[in-house]
Amino acid sequence: MSSEPFDPYHKWLGIPPKDQPANHYRLLGVDLYEVDSDVIENAADQRQRHVRSFQSGPNKDHSQRLLNELSAAKLCLLTPERKAEYDAILRKQLAPKTVPKPNKIVPVA
Repeated sequence: MSSEPFDPYHKWLGIPPKDQPANHYRLLGVDLYEVDSDVIENAADQRQRHVRSFQSGPNKDHSQRLLNELSAAKLCLLTPERKAEYDAILRKQLAPKTVPKPNKIVPVA
């Protein structure tokens, strides 16, 4: 048995530590900026059913916390105004950071 702390994101949702904290899309397992509300709702419902299956086990506290996060993500992405605001923030966060180009040093002859 591993001595590492239990990671429900990785164990239950397949989200590795390098991708945590997960944005709403990753949490629900849909493509970034998914626009089809049926896809979002079905994915969220599927994830919630899966996590609910752990509610009575030894990690029930993790299950409840994750269910709350899944519900919040679902609500945000299914509310057009909230989704637009969330997407704008996410685009800024995920935008490539511009690195200033170093000054070119020209050797003096």
